[in-house]
Amino acid sequence: MRLRDGDGVLLVRLGAVGDVVRTLPCLAALRRAAPAVRLGWAVEAPSAPLLPGHPWLDETFIFPRGALGTARLLREPSRGVGAFRDFLSRVRAFRPVLSIDFQGSTKSALLGRLSGSHFRLGFDRTGAREGSFLFSNIRVRPSSARINRVQKNLELLRPVAPSGGPLEFPFREKAPSEKVMAFLETLRERIRVIIHAGTSHRQNYKQWPPENFAKVVASFAREGWAPVLTWGPGEEGLTRRIQDLSGNGGVPTPPLDLEEMRHVIARCHLFVGGDTGPMHLAWSQGVPVVALFGSTDPSINGPLGEGHRVIAPAWEGNGPYPPRGDRSAIRRVDPGVVVKAALDSISSFKRTAAGIPGR
Repeated sequence: MRLRDGDGVLLVRLGAVGDVVRTLPCLAALRRAAPAVRLGWAVEAPSAPLLPGHPWLDETFIFPRGALGTARLLREPSRGVGAFRDFLSRVRAFRPVLSIDFQGSTKSALLGRLSGSHFRLGFDRTGAREGSFLFSNIRVRPSSARINRVQKNLELLRPVAPSGGPLEFPFREKAPSEKVMAFLETLRERIRVIIHAGTSHRQNYKQWPPENFAKVVASFAREGWAPVLTWGPGEEGLTRRIQDLSGNGGVPTPPLDLEEMRHVIARCHLFVGGDTGPMHLAWSQGVPVVALFGSTDPSINGPLGEGHRVIAPAWEGNGPYPPRGDRSAIRRVDPGVVVKAALDSISSFKRTAAGIPGR
């Protein structure tokens, strides 16, 4: 399919944070391939701060998920319907010629259909869920069922953009807040290692036990490093527990919004955590990661690039993979292995970088 100057292209990737991060290279690839088209993105509010404005993106459409929740619709049906109508009106006013469904769910595919776009690009039945491929009229078959999600997303662009080129993450160009810089200034002469223990409530089977994180924090503190504890809404208790168990060895951040957390992560030397949005924020900004995997497949969800260490004992050997959602799988990750991976990573970084504390 050939895109013409002025055509509107709607990207549909509603959430979550890690999924939006892994779709950003597609935005960059589309802009490089068709610099004169209009690009819009339908996204949910929590992940919207990650999206850049011009010249990458012309419009951002916030999907009103909160207003469409079952409980909210039962209490205020007219408000929910009105919010969705307003959202859809804005999308249709954008006049997309093409919608691209990176999410591959019924909801995302239906949004593409309702957007008014004549062409609807999505994965075929091997790469989509919930029968969403039925809403697409241009379909792409992924090259593998276990391809990394970033590469799978880029494969979806085959009909409209050439393959190849650099992997680019066009985050918003915005200076860090004074709060971020003041916090980092207190740690300037130390090796800063992000420890992110939280997971989404819906995917808490990815949660490594807090006592294991505490052992890692205490080990890093004994090395003289600064184990920076990042946390999101509702995770204050988890952070306090890790602090208590580690003898207050960590350095909790102040409350941060998503963009501030991104800036803190980008200015640290290593990230340690599970298969979460912050892990993808780290590697996509060039921060080495020690990624802890349980019952999610690291070949699909792991970091790309050099210098990362993936610890996934449940996936080793020739035995069956643990079922997704298996809460016991992440517990097979040994804290000693995590500490050694971090020590190796920092040692490697010291050999190749000058003046590590001032990064």
